[in-house]
Amino acid sequence: MSADPLAAAADAGRLVLESGGETYRAEEVVVALCGAWGMDDAECFATPTGLMASAGDAAGTSRGAVRRVARRSVDLRRVASLVRIVAEEERVRRGPQVFSSQLEDVRREKPYRAAVSFAAAAVAACVFTLLFGGSFRDAAAAFAVGLGIKAIQTGCAHRSFPDFITNGVGGAATAALSAAAVSVGLAEHLDKTVIGSIMLLVPGLTTVNAIRDAIAGDLVAGVARLADAFMSASAIALGAGFAFSLASLVSRVVG
Repeated sequence: MSADPLAAAADAGRLVLESGGETYRAEEVVVALCGAWGMDDAECFATPTGLMASAGDAAGTSRGAVRRVARRSVDLRRVASLVRIVAEEERVRRGPQVFSSQLEDVRREKPYRAAVSFAAAAVAACVFTLLFGGSFRDAAAAFAVGLGIKAIQTGCAHRSFPDFITNGVGGAATAALSAAAVSVGLAEHLDKTVIGSIMLLVPGLTTVNAIRDAIAGDLVAGVARLADAFMSASAIALGAGFAFSLASLVSRVVG
Protein backbone atom coordinates (compact mmCIF):
# COMPACT_ATOMS: atom_id res chain seq x y z
CA MET A 1 0.00 0.00 0.00
CA SER A 2 1.45 3.31 -1.09
CA ALA A 3 1.28 6.40 1.13
CA ASP A 4 2.63 8.58 -1.68
CA PRO A 5 -0.29 10.53 -3.20
CA LEU A 6 0.97 10.58 -6.79
CA ALA A 7 1.93 6.89 -6.70
CA ALA A 8 -1.49 5.93 -5.34
CA ALA A 9 -3.24 8.00 -8.01
CA ALA A 10 -1.10 6.43 -10.75
CA ASP A 11 -1.90 2.95 -9.43
CA ALA A 12 -5.60 3.75 -9.66
CA GLY A 13 -5.23 4.94 -13.26
CA ARG A 14 -3.33 1.79 -14.17
CA LEU A 15 -6.08 -0.39 -12.71
CA VAL A 16 -8.62 1.39 -14.91
CA LEU A 17 -6.57 0.53 -18.01
CA GLU A 18 -5.93 -3.05 -16.87
CA SER A 19 -9.69 -3.57 -16.46
CA GLY A 20 -10.61 -2.38 -19.95
CA GLY A 21 -11.59 1.19 -19.05
CA GLU A 22 -11.18 4.14 -21.38
CA THR A 23 -7.99 6.19 -21.40
CA TYR A 24 -9.89 9.39 -20.60
CA ARG A 25 -11.34 7.72 -17.52
CA ALA A 26 -7.88 6.71 -16.31
CA GLU A 27 -6.67 10.30 -16.79
CA GLU A 28 -9.70 11.71 -14.97
CA VAL A 29 -9.18 9.34 -12.03
CA VAL A 30 -5.53 10.38 -11.63
CA VAL A 31 -6.26 14.11 -11.87
CA ALA A 32 -9.25 13.87 -9.52
CA LEU A 33 -7.25 12.06 -6.83
CA CYS A 34 -4.35 14.49 -7.12
CA GLY A 35 -6.76 17.39 -6.67
CA ALA A 36 -8.42 15.73 -3.67
CA TRP A 37 -5.03 15.32 -2.00
CA GLY A 38 -3.95 18.91 -2.52
CA MET A 39 -1.50 18.49 -5.40
CA ASP A 40 -1.33 21.35 -7.89
CA ASP A 41 -1.18 21.32 -11.69
CA ALA A 42 -1.89 17.60 -11.97
CA GLU A 43 -1.55 16.19 -15.47
CA CYS A 44 -1.92 12.68 -16.83
CA PHE A 45 -1.32 11.17 -20.25
CA ALA A 46 -2.61 7.62 -20.70
CA THR A 47 -2.39 5.06 -23.49
CA PRO A 48 -3.69 1.47 -23.48
CA THR A 49 -0.23 0.23 -22.49
CA GLY A 50 0.72 2.72 -19.79
CA LEU A 51 0.36 6.18 -18.30
CA MET A 52 2.48 9.11 -17.18
CA ALA A 53 1.37 11.47 -14.43
CA SER A 54 2.85 14.59 -12.87
CA ALA A 55 1.83 16.99 -10.11
CA GLY A 56 3.26 19.74 -7.94
CA ASP A 57 3.63 19.48 -4.18
CA ALA A 58 3.34 22.12 -1.47
CA ALA A 59 6.98 23.14 -1.93
CA GLY A 60 6.37 23.89 -5.60
CA THR A 61 8.36 20.88 -6.77
CA SER A 62 7.01 18.94 -9.71
CA ARG A 63 7.02 15.15 -9.42
CA GLY A 64 6.21 12.39 -11.87
CA ALA A 65 5.09 8.77 -11.97
CA VAL A 66 5.04 6.22 -14.78
CA ARG A 67 2.99 3.02 -14.81
CA ARG A 68 3.26 0.22 -17.38
CA VAL A 69 0.16 -1.82 -18.29
CA ALA A 70 1.35 -5.32 -19.14
CA ARG A 71 -1.94 -7.25 -19.04
CA ARG A 72 -5.42 -6.07 -20.02
CA SER A 73 -8.79 -7.67 -19.53
CA VAL A 74 -12.45 -6.67 -19.57
CA ASP A 75 -13.84 -6.20 -16.06
CA LEU A 76 -16.25 -3.29 -16.10
CA ARG A 77 -17.52 -4.17 -12.63
CA ARG A 78 -14.02 -3.45 -11.31
CA VAL A 79 -13.97 -0.15 -13.18
CA ALA A 80 -17.32 0.79 -11.62
CA SER A 81 -16.04 -0.09 -8.15
CA LEU A 82 -12.92 1.98 -8.69
CA VAL A 83 -14.89 5.00 -9.90
CA ARG A 84 -17.07 4.69 -6.82
CA ILE A 85 -14.19 4.74 -4.34
CA VAL A 86 -12.57 7.64 -6.22
CA ALA A 87 -15.78 9.67 -5.92
CA GLU A 88 -15.96 8.74 -2.24
CA GLU A 89 -12.35 9.81 -1.73
CA GLU A 90 -13.09 13.20 -3.31
CA ARG A 91 -15.85 13.72 -0.74
CA VAL A 92 -14.28 12.24 2.40
CA ARG A 93 -10.53 12.60 1.68
CA ARG A 94 -9.24 9.85 3.94
CA GLY A 95 -5.80 10.04 2.38
CA PRO A 96 -3.67 7.99 -0.03
CA GLN A 97 -2.85 5.20 2.43
CA VAL A 98 -6.48 4.37 3.15
CA PHE A 99 -7.32 4.75 -0.53
CA SER A 100 -4.50 2.35 -1.49
CA SER A 101 -6.00 -0.21 0.88
CA GLN A 102 -9.41 0.22 -0.78
CA LEU A 103 -7.76 -0.01 -4.20
CA GLU A 104 -6.18 -3.32 -3.25
CA ASP A 105 -9.59 -4.60 -2.16
CA VAL A 106 -10.99 -3.67 -5.57
CA ARG A 107 -8.09 -5.42 -7.29
CA ARG A 108 -8.74 -8.58 -5.28
CA GLU A 109 -12.47 -8.61 -5.98
CA LYS A 110 -13.44 -12.01 -7.27
CA PRO A 111 -15.04 -12.03 -10.71
CA TYR A 112 -18.26 -13.86 -11.33
CA ARG A 113 -18.23 -17.52 -10.39
CA ALA A 114 -17.00 -19.91 -13.04
CA ALA A 115 -20.46 -21.42 -13.48
CA VAL A 116 -21.98 -17.99 -14.14
CA SER A 117 -19.25 -17.06 -16.66
CA PHE A 118 -19.60 -20.35 -18.54
CA ALA A 119 -23.39 -20.08 -18.62
CA ALA A 120 -23.23 -16.49 -19.88
CA ALA A 121 -20.80 -17.45 -22.67
CA ALA A 122 -22.97 -20.37 -23.76
CA VAL A 123 -26.20 -18.34 -23.75
CA ALA A 124 -24.52 -15.46 -25.62
CA ALA A 125 -23.30 -17.81 -28.37
CA CYS A 126 -26.78 -19.34 -28.59
CA VAL A 127 -28.52 -15.96 -28.88
CA PHE A 128 -26.02 -14.61 -31.42
CA THR A 129 -26.61 -17.67 -33.60
CA LEU A 130 -30.35 -17.06 -33.58
CA LEU A 131 -29.74 -13.36 -34.26
CA PHE A 132 -27.74 -14.21 -37.39
CA GLY A 133 -30.49 -16.44 -38.76
CA GLY A 134 -29.49 -19.84 -37.42
CA SER A 135 -31.97 -22.53 -36.53
CA PHE A 136 -32.71 -23.79 -33.04
CA ARG A 137 -30.46 -26.77 -33.72
CA ASP A 138 -27.66 -24.36 -34.67
CA ALA A 139 -28.30 -22.41 -31.49
CA ALA A 140 -28.12 -25.60 -29.40
CA ALA A 141 -24.81 -26.46 -31.04
CA ALA A 142 -23.52 -22.91 -30.45
CA PHE A 143 -24.44 -23.31 -26.78
CA ALA A 144 -22.04 -26.25 -26.53
CA VAL A 145 -19.38 -24.49 -28.62
CA GLY A 146 -19.64 -21.45 -26.36
CA LEU A 147 -18.83 -23.64 -23.35
CA GLY A 148 -15.76 -24.93 -25.19
CA ILE A 149 -14.58 -21.43 -26.10
CA LYS A 150 -14.95 -20.23 -22.52
CA ALA A 151 -12.98 -23.22 -21.26
CA ILE A 152 -10.16 -22.41 -23.68
CA GLN A 153 -10.14 -18.73 -22.69
CA THR A 154 -10.01 -19.66 -19.00
CA GLY A 155 -7.17 -22.12 -19.53
CA CYS A 156 -5.14 -19.66 -21.58
CA ALA A 157 -5.69 -16.92 -18.98
CA HIS A 158 -4.43 -19.18 -16.18
CA ARG A 159 -1.27 -19.84 -18.20
CA SER A 160 -0.83 -16.12 -19.02
CA PHE A 161 -0.85 -16.71 -22.77
CA PRO A 162 -0.76 -13.57 -24.96
CA ASP A 163 -4.10 -12.41 -26.29
CA PHE A 164 -3.01 -13.21 -29.86
CA ILE A 165 -2.45 -16.87 -28.97
CA THR A 166 -5.69 -17.06 -26.99
CA ASN A 167 -7.73 -15.64 -29.87
CA GLY A 168 -5.99 -17.84 -32.43
CA VAL A 169 -6.63 -21.01 -30.43
CA GLY A 170 -10.19 -19.86 -29.75
CA GLY A 171 -10.85 -19.25 -33.45
CA ALA A 172 -9.50 -22.68 -34.35
CA ALA A 173 -11.57 -24.34 -31.64
CA THR A 174 -14.70 -22.53 -32.78
CA ALA A 175 -14.31 -23.77 -36.34
CA ALA A 176 -13.41 -27.32 -35.27
CA LEU A 177 -16.22 -27.67 -32.73
CA SER A 178 -18.81 -26.18 -35.10
CA ALA A 179 -17.73 -28.49 -37.91
CA ALA A 180 -17.94 -31.46 -35.55
CA ALA A 181 -21.46 -30.40 -34.49
CA VAL A 182 -22.57 -30.28 -38.14
CA SER A 183 -20.94 -33.62 -38.96
CA VAL A 184 -22.79 -35.43 -36.16
CA GLY A 185 -26.08 -33.76 -37.03
CA LEU A 186 -26.36 -31.51 -34.00
CA ALA A 187 -26.24 -28.34 -36.14
CA GLU A 188 -27.69 -27.65 -39.58
CA HIS A 189 -25.66 -24.68 -40.86
CA LEU A 190 -21.93 -24.44 -40.31
CA ASP A 191 -21.68 -20.73 -41.14
CA LYS A 192 -24.43 -19.69 -38.73
CA THR A 193 -22.99 -21.80 -35.91
CA VAL A 194 -19.49 -20.45 -36.45
CA ILE A 195 -20.43 -16.78 -36.69
CA GLY A 196 -22.70 -16.98 -33.65
CA SER A 197 -20.07 -18.70 -31.52
CA ILE A 198 -17.10 -16.65 -32.67
CA MET A 199 -18.79 -13.46 -31.47
CA LEU A 200 -17.52 -14.40 -28.00
CA LEU A 201 -14.01 -13.64 -29.24
CA VAL A 202 -14.70 -10.47 -31.23
CA PRO A 203 -13.00 -7.43 -29.58
CA GLY A 204 -16.12 -5.29 -29.48
CA LEU A 205 -15.26 -3.21 -26.41
CA THR A 206 -11.76 -2.50 -27.72
CA THR A 207 -13.16 -1.31 -31.05
CA VAL A 208 -15.76 0.91 -29.40
CA ASN A 209 -13.14 2.45 -27.10
CA ALA A 210 -10.82 3.01 -30.06
CA ILE A 211 -13.52 4.96 -31.91
CA ARG A 212 -14.45 6.87 -28.77
CA ASP A 213 -10.81 7.85 -28.11
CA ALA A 214 -10.29 8.93 -31.71
CA ILE A 215 -13.43 11.08 -31.71
CA ALA A 216 -12.35 12.68 -28.41
CA GLY A 217 -9.01 13.61 -29.96
CA ASP A 218 -6.91 10.97 -28.15
CA LEU A 219 -5.34 9.86 -31.41
CA VAL A 220 -2.48 7.86 -29.89
CA ALA A 221 -4.85 5.84 -27.71
CA GLY A 222 -7.37 5.46 -30.53
CA VAL A 223 -4.81 4.14 -33.00
CA ALA A 224 -3.28 1.84 -30.38
CA ARG A 225 -6.64 0.34 -29.46
CA LEU A 226 -7.58 -0.03 -33.12
CA ALA A 227 -4.32 -1.88 -33.76
CA ASP A 228 -5.08 -4.12 -30.79
CA ALA A 229 -8.54 -4.89 -32.18
CA PHE A 230 -7.07 -5.59 -35.63
CA MET A 231 -4.52 -8.00 -34.17
CA SER A 232 -7.24 -9.81 -32.23
CA ALA A 233 -9.46 -10.11 -35.30
CA SER A 234 -6.51 -11.33 -37.36
CA ALA A 235 -5.71 -14.01 -34.79
CA ILE A 236 -9.34 -15.21 -34.78
CA ALA A 237 -9.40 -15.36 -38.58
CA LEU A 238 -6.05 -17.18 -38.77
CA GLY A 239 -7.14 -19.73 -36.19
CA ALA A 240 -10.47 -20.44 -37.88
CA GLY A 241 -8.85 -20.54 -41.33
CA PHE A 242 -6.21 -23.00 -40.13
CA ALA A 243 -8.87 -25.31 -38.67
CA PHE A 244 -10.96 -25.26 -41.86
CA SER A 245 -7.89 -25.82 -44.05
CA LEU A 246 -6.77 -28.73 -41.90
CA ALA A 247 -10.26 -30.26 -41.98
CA SER A 248 -10.36 -29.90 -45.78
CA LEU A 249 -6.94 -31.52 -46.13
CA VAL A 250 -7.89 -34.45 -43.89
CA SER A 251 -11.15 -35.01 -45.79
CA ARG A 252 -9.29 -35.11 -49.11
CA VAL A 253 -6.73 -37.57 -47.77
CA VAL A 254 -9.33 -39.81 -46.18
CA GLY A 255 -11.64 -39.56 -49.17
